[in-house]
Amino acid sequence: MFGHGPLDGKVSIQDDGKIIYEVFGLSSREMVEARILFPASMIPYSSRIINENKFAEIMKEELGWAKKADREMYFNIIVFLLALLVVLFNIFLAIRLYFKYDKELKPEVEMDYYRELPQDITPAVLSKLMSIQGVGSKDIMATLMDLVRKKYLKIEEIPKGRKKDYKFILTEENDNANLKEHESYLIHWLFYSIGNGASVTLKEIKDYAKASRTQSSFRNNYNKWVKKVGKEFKKYNYFGESKEGLKTAGKVVLMEFAGVFLLFALGALLKVQLFMIIPLLLAVIFTGFGVIIYGALIRKKTQIGVNEYTKWRAFKQFLLHFSNMKDYEIPSIIVWEHYLVYAISLGVADKVISKLKLVLSNQDISLRNSTYLYCMTDRNGRINNSMFRSFDKVFTSAFATASSSTGSGGGFSSGGGGGGGGGGAGAF
Repeated sequence: MFGHGPLDGKVSIQDDGKIIYEVFGLSSREMVEARILFPASMIPYSSRIINENKFAEIMKEELGWAKKADREMYFNIIVFLLALLVVLFNIFLAIRLYFKYDKELKPEVEMDYYRELPQDITPAVLSKLMSIQGVGSKDIMATLMDLVRKKYLKIEEIPKGRKKDYKFILTEENDNANLKEHESYLIHWLFYSIGNGASVTLKEIKDYAKASRTQSSFRNNYNKWVKKVGKEFKKYNYFGESKEGLKTAGKVVLMEFAGVFLLFALGALLKVQLFMIIPLLLAVIFTGFGVIIYGALIRKKTQIGVNEYTKWRAFKQFLLHFSNMKDYEIPSIIVWEHYLVYAISLGVADKVISKLKLVLSNQDISLRNSTYLYCMTDRNGRINNSMFRSFDKVFTSAFATASSSTGSGGGFSSGGGGGGGGGGAGAF
């Protein structure tokens, strides 16, 4: 007696001679076949008897089917074990890639505070170093204020009842040839595409960004500016350009796919059902491509990048706590204007301004000795952050579309730690 169908089926003979076939979990279209051999003498009166001895032929046929069933069973076990092995191996591979190509280097010098500017870079480049989100709309504002500080621009307050607007004016004192490419592009974009070629107001920027006929142009120019910042960022070698992680992952996964196709060929040669290889194929596809994606995303800081990141992180901590340092001599207003543009990109400008209210309360802040802080003083000469709050509100609205289309963000009043171990990301 023989049974054909699911491999977990059972056939047995009871004491009374009954033959019992048992099949578990049979699907609606799955075949079950019973084949019982017995002498023709047991049915002497049957009219459907062929006078031919088929026993040897049937036994040979059944033996072949039994061997095929065994092959399929062992093949299925091997495929399952290989699928499990692929999953475990690719997990190990991802861990290996991390330790070899992605694990952060240690800074050469650890520090809690850094009381000077670590490096002469633009605020936008700093933001790309410190935050995993990269450049955001807050860095437009930081770049503008830095250009005011460097006297390429001037800023004027325009009273409008209870509300205030601010105008940025191009100066003729400096040659734009000395600017970085993304700084020059920002001037051309804001002053010539949006403004009148000589000046531009916050309201004009907001209206241009919101108008349906110019919204697309604004977004495209913003994206171009972000790319130019990225081009400048690469010059500092903060991150390595090596793609060894991706190459290693690609080679291994390619070998895994080659192994799957070889198994397909072996299965065809053994005449087993090839659908049994699907679990292995899925394991290679999902875990293999996962490892490849991880390898492609590996972006490791160089030793220079780690050192500079550590300094800027310590500088950020200094900005947050300088007012509590009894031995710290407060520098001039011009120096604080320099610090403040970086505080914008670091996401702590609002907190720094609040502390400056206290430490600069006795200093004369005027057009004579500052480039933009004088616009932040009230009638009594005290610093307030109403100007930055106006900027925050306008740029939050103006750059909402551009930020959502690029995944960038970050307002300068939010603070908080951004990705990559530092940097502020906020509401822009």
